[in-house]
Parts: sequence; C-alpha cells; structure tokens
Amino acid sequence: MCRGNVRFKQGNVFMNCDSARFYEVINKIEAFGHIYIKQQDTLNLWGEYLEYDGDLRQAKVSKNVRLTDGTMNLKTDQINYDLVDKVGSYFTGGYIKNGEDKLFSEKGTYFSRTKEFFFKDSVKLENPDYTMESDTLKYNTTSKVATFFGPTYIVSEENTIFCKYGWYNTNREIAQFSKGVYIEGKENKLNADSMVYYRNTGLGEAYGNILLVDTSEKVTLTGQYGKYERFTKTTIITGNPQAIKNVDGDSLYLKADTLIDIADSLEDYRVLKAFRNVKVFKSDLQAVSDSMVYAFTDSTISFYIKPIIWTDSNQITGDTIVVLNNENGLEKLKAYNKGFIAEKDPNGLFNQISGKTLDAFFVEGKLQRVEVDGNGQSIYYAREDSTQYSGVNDVVCGKMVIYIDTANKVRTITFRKQPKATFYPIEEFPTSKARLSNFSWMNMIRPKLNNFLN
Repeated sequence: MCRGNVRFKQGNVFMNCDSARFYEVINKIEAFGHIYIKQQDTLNLWGEYLEYDGDLRQAKVSKNVRLTDGTMNLKTDQINYDLVDKVGSYFTGGYIKNGEDKLFSEKGTYFSRTKEFFFKDSVKLENPDYTMESDTLKYNTTSKVATFFGPTYIVSEENTIFCKYGWYNTNREIAQFSKGVYIEGKENKLNADSMVYYRNTGLGEAYGNILLVDTSEKVTLTGQYGKYERFTKTTIITGNPQAIKNVDGDSLYLKADTLIDIADSLEDYRVLKAFRNVKVFKSDLQAVSDSMVYAFTDSTISFYIKPIIWTDSNQITGDTIVVLNNENGLEKLKAYNKGFIAEKDPNGLFNQISGKTLDAFFVEGKLQRVEVDGNGQSIYYAREDSTQYSGVNDVVCGKMVIYIDTANKVRTITFRKQPKATFYPIEEFPTSKARLSNFSWMNMIRPKLNNFLN
C-alpha cells in the first residue's frame, strides 16, 4: 500500500494519486483520491478512483471524472480509457464543453488520435444560436464538425430543422441535411431530399422533391431545386416548379421555368414572380405568358410579354395584362397596348373588341362590361336565337363602352368619340372584315387542370 503523493510511470504515461495498491504479480494498480493521469500532450484525466491494468494498459476511472485534450473538456461519472489506442468510453452520461458548444449524451467514445467523439442515446448539443438533439452524433473537437446519424432536431429561434443524416460545421456555420429533411418555421415548412445551409451568409439550398408550404398565405410551392436568401427573404425554385395558391376557397395553379418568392415583413410586401413559359389555371381564369407577378397583399396578377388570358368563352391579349381579384373571384382585367378580346360563339363565329387599352369588368366570373380607350374597334354578330343572326355590327370608335349580358350577348354599346358604325345583314358581311388586325385564336394552348395535376 502506497500513501501520500503517490506517482507511477509506464512509458509516456504518468499517474498521480493520494494512495494506491500495486499488485506486482498481475501488474495492476488500484488507486484512490485525486487521480491524475497524463499521457504526453494528448491526454489529461482526473478522477477519485482508478483501476489500471498495466499489461493491457487500460484504465477505469470513476467519481468526478474529468478529461481534456487542451480544448475540449469532458465530465462524467466513469470512463474506460485505453492508453494504447488512446480511446476512452463512458456509459453513465457525459457532459462536454468545447468553446461555445456544450454537449451531453448517455454514452460516448472519445478517439484521442483523431480528436473525435461518438455520442449515443439522448445526445444534446447546445450553442448560443441553436440546440441540437440526436440519437447518434460524431463530433470532431478540432474542426468542430458534428455529424449526425438517425433522427436529429436542430431548434433555433427562427425554425426547427429535422433530418436523419447530416453534418454541421459549428465553427464555419455550414450545414448539410438529408434523409427525410425538413425546416419548419412559424408559418412555413420546407421538405426536400437534401439541403445545405450557410448560416453566416443566410444562403440555403434545397435539392430534390421540394415542397414548401406557407400557411400564412395559403400557398404551396414544389420543384427540384431551391435557393433561399435569409436576409433578403427571397426564395428561388427551379426544376419544373409549381405553385398552388388558395384564393378565397378556390385554387390558383401556376407553372413556369422559375418561381421567385419575395417577402418583406417590415413593408408588408410579398410577391410571387414567375419567369418563362408561365401557365396559370383557376376556375374562372386561365393564362399563359412569358412572365408574371402575383401580389399577395391585394391579389393583383400582372402578366408580361405576349400574355393570353381566357375567361369563360373569352380570350384576351395585349402587351401587358393586369388582373384584379376580390373575395368573389375575378373582378377586373386591364390590357395595355394592343388590347384584344375575342369570343367564339356557339356557331364558331368570333366576336371581337380591340383598342389601345381595354378594361374588362366581371361579375361572378362573367364578362359584364368592356371599356375601350384609343383606336377602338368591334365586330359583333347579333344573334336572335341560338342559330339565327339579325346581322353584324362593325364599329370603329376612339372610345366606347360595351355592355354584355349573362348569355354573352352585347346588350348596348356607348360611343364616346367619333363613332363609325355599320350594321351588315349577315349574308352581306364581307369576309375580309371578319377578322380584326392582331386576331389570333389560341384556344389550343389554353391551360387545363389536368396539366397541373399530372
């Protein structure tokens, strides 16, 4: 029995304690009080009780155990340490502090050579900006990279991240997540096959089967690639992207090559932009164009570059078309520069209205009134019944207002500036006048609901 400032040495390992028993025949040590083991510059280990096997060079330290490699500090009730392989394991709960990172787990293994921990069961990593909980976690104390295996939650003030595999560089604030990954905020949830997030720059990227649900605006976005800029509140989605927006109980479907969602909570500003090959379907409106902007604040939709809008039996074109909605659906539509409305009647004849600017007003999705401002022209086939016509109105007027009844028949026309109107019996109407300039019937490309559901 050795007492009082006892010290042992084996190779490059030194051990101090208050007292110890040395079993020379079996080359084992039992030590008590103020245990301190030092192995060169790789290990410092403290405790109150030690069992040491000199042949295997394995130490079992218990009671108020502390281990450090210079930067990382571990506290636990008991640790088994292999001084040959430089591997330590605990099974009764361990607490680690490494810079700003604090970590707890029920079980853990520390590899001193690689400065890596493997944590198992009830793993929890706390950082000033977030808390991470996982089933299994690998953590490198030098690189400060945490790799998680199995169900993992990362909770911050902004959102909750879940995945079954990924890694997080806590020093560089870069993370990658996969296998069932999602990010859930207060009013939205994003699912994808995998994600990469750069916390310092606020850039996030999502890959494969993206599903973004925004409960505040009742909109769902899907696609194959997404990019999110946290500081500008901008989301870009490509790869066959699609949006579904709930509009007062009706669904607006949108497809394009690229969708961009921009939100500014301070200015109460939110828009959804679509670029290239835009297609829209809603029960009372369908559209195609090169680009589009949907304003969430007032449900205004603006279509740009060769837009075509269909409402009921009407086709509307212009250089730019702006659609306004109210709680009952489509309210008003304005076509700028070369505005044109064509309507195909039951017998295949085309009623037409054109002008520099057209304002079309709707009631319950039905066209009720059209106001023409500048270069106004109209051709309308006046029907007596489903098959009989009284004649054809050919009108040229700078400004006019056309009133339409619920059966899509012209009720009255009000001329406001230098009208020139001719009424032809239908058999005398010149074929050359049957189409106004810029007429083009494009019903073959009119979006259908099946285009969005398949």
